[in-house]
Amino acid sequence: MNNTIDEEPMNLSLEQEYLNKPLKFQKPPVLVYAGQVGGNPDWNFPSHKHDDVSEIVYISKGEGTFIINNVTYTAKEGDILIYNSGVIHEEYSNPKNPLNTYFCGVSNLLIDGMKELWIVPSNIEPIIRKNKYSNRIESYLADIFEESSLQAAEFDIICQGLISSLIALIHRILKFQRIRSNLGEPRTLASRIKEYIDKNYKKNITLNDIADDLYINKYYLSHIFKEEMKNSPINYLINRRIGEAKSLLVATDLKVWEIARIVGYENSNYFTLLFKKMTGESPRQFKLNHKKKLFYHK
Repeated sequence: MNNTIDEEPMNLSLEQEYLNKPLKFQKPPVLVYAGQVGGNPDWNFPSHKHDDVSEIVYISKGEGTFIINNVTYTAKEGDILIYNSGVIHEEYSNPKNPLNTYFCGVSNLLIDGMKELWIVPSNIEPIIRKNKYSNRIESYLADIFEESSLQAAEFDIICQGLISSLIALIHRILKFQRIRSNLGEPRTLASRIKEYIDKNYKKNITLNDIADDLYINKYYLSHIFKEEMKNSPINYLINRRIGEAKSLLVATDLKVWEIARIVGYENSNYFTLLFKKMTGESPRQFKLNHKKKLFYHK
């Protein structure tokens, strides 16, 4: 499918009718953070979500794999990824062509006709392919990153204007693109298992718990999940927890033991060992190495 802005006008649907209306902010967006990822062939961010922030990612160079709401996308230079608040996602750089990205997190957003903190309607594909506006998108995000880094006088007002323009431009692009809706597709058994883990990963759940609650033989459950998801349920559970822990380490000032409990580990020492095994860094090292690349303001 050729997703360019020069396609013929789209067929109308409820969401498409909305996109044909003028964009109206009931609550203007506020920038929470901005940052860059650059050049690390082993960079990845396992399964996580943001409940109080929506995120926009622009790929300035390289390519990567992104799993968003259980759908896998390959994205490369010029592509834009949009994570509405509450959307579970994973990110992996291609070791042979490492990612370089700009990204920003937005709060306080309310667009007329949509849920709070949503940048785009839920049934719109969360990736926008390279188009004639890609360079302008990159320019907005680069300016946001620079303003957030320098924090010169009135930078927050400038950032608010830039992020509003960025969201408006995203909606302009969408108005010219065909929209593919995934609503109404039946859930597979593997997606039901994944949904269960996503809802309960903070609890002390086992494979038996999952099987009992879904009335499935645990061996059959493991087989079906691994066949479709290319991962075991327990490994997915661990990745889900580590992904959330990474997000909390970068975005909050919570202590390591507090984060361990939030993501389902009562023993913080075990959590630290597991985190280091999965990432190659201790939680404290990860926080120091990654948080310094971000620039936050309220």
